[in-house]
Amino acid sequence: MDASFWIAQVLGLIALVLVCLSYNFNTKRLFFFYQILANIFYASSFLALGVIIGGANTIVSILRVSVLFYLEKKNKSPSKLLYIFFALAYLTLGIVFFETPLDLLAIVSYEIFNLAMFTKNMRLVRILMVAPNLMIAIYNILCMTYTNAILDFIEISVLCFSIYRFRSKEIDKIKYLL
Repeated sequence: MDASFWIAQVLGLIALVLVCLSYNFNTKRLFFFYQILANIFYASSFLALGVIIGGANTIVSILRVSVLFYLEKKNKSPSKLLYIFFALAYLTLGIVFFETPLDLLAIVSYEIFNLAMFTKNMRLVRILMVAPNLMIAIYNILCMTYTNAILDFIEISVLCFSIYRFRSKEIDKIKYLL
C-alpha cells in the first residue's frame, strides 16, 4: 500500500471526528459548519485514491452545505430551485464520471443526502441520513477508502443515538406538559 492510501485513511479519520461532532448539535447552523469541515477532509480522502465520483460529489456537498450554512445564518430558507440545482449537479457529475455500476451507489446516496440537507426538521434530517450513509459505506469499502467507511458506520451509529436522544427529550417535554 502506497502513501496515497495512508493519506486517504488519515483524511478520512479527521472527517470521521468532525461528522460525529456535527450530529450532536440541535441547530442547523452548527450542524452545517461541522459538515463543511468534515466534507473537505472526506473529499480529500476520495481524491487521494483517485475516486473521482466520490470526490467530485463531496466537493459539490461542500458548496451545498456552505450555501445552506450561509442561508441559515441569515435566517433565510433555501428555495426549491437551489435543491434542484444541486440534485442536477450530482446527477450530471455521476453521468460524466461514471465508470462502473458501483458508481450508482455514490450517485443515489448523494441525491438522498441532498434531500436530507434541504429538510427543515432536524429529526427528519437525522432519519434521512441513515440509508445513504449505509450505501456510501459499502461504496467506500469497495473503493478502499476504509476510514471513510468506518466514518459512515460510526455516523450511522451516531445518527441512531441522536434520533433516540432527541426523541427522548421530546417525550420528556410531552410528559412535563401533561
